[in-house]
Amino acid sequence: MQTVGNRGIVKNIPFILYCSFIGIIYITINHLAENTIRRINDTAVQLKEDRWRYIDEKSQIMFLTKESELEKGASALGLEKTKVPPFKIFISANSVPNENP
Repeated sequence: MQTVGNRGIVKNIPFILYCSFIGIIYITINHLAENTIRRINDTAVQLKEDRWRYIDEKSQIMFLTKESELEKGASALGLEKTKVPPFKIFISANSVPNENP
């Protein structure tokens, strides 16, 4: 009984090829999974950075749209805050000039 010799190896070539094929598939799947995890982590970091940037820009806009900041910007353009409150203008039907002569 010589199972370890050349005849044993030749007889088990299909099994050896099958095990090699399964090993290659296992390595490939692990490689793809690690790359996917890296991409997910990179996307999560980018999402956090974008969220921080959004919050920062939003807070700057909120600061710049305060009434006091708007007054500063308007005074730089030579505009002043009016002292007279707004009022409605009423036009009666009698005060409109007749357009047909």
